[in-house]
Amino acid sequence: MFTLRNIILAAIAGILGCIANSFAITLMAGADPIPLILSAGRQFWSIVFAMALVPIFARMPGIMAWIVGFLVLNALASLSAVYIWGAGAPWSFILTVNGAYALVAVLVFALGRSKDL
Repeated sequence: MFTLRNIILAAIAGILGCIANSFAITLMAGADPIPLILSAGRQFWSIVFAMALVPIFARMPGIMAWIVGFLVLNALASLSAVYIWGAGAPWSFILTVNGAYALVAVLVFALGRSKDL
């Protein structure tokens, strides 16, 4: 399950998801995306959360893995943003920008997993 390939793929998915999240914040709030993209803490936690995709995709079939992966990543990112890092934005904003992270991370992981790299 946790092969080197899957770990690297989940890390790449987390990084690209974090970049998508940064651009979503830029589009919705007008923030500069570069500091968000280059934040080591944001990248670290994006990668850690994306590691949840490895067992999800290993144990669930097809579309269920996509749906559960999206919901788990969005929940992890959103709940930690509010209850750990104290984000003061409305829930609709937090769920939307973290939905961008989750969508891209799941998409990258699923597509990368289905191809011979």
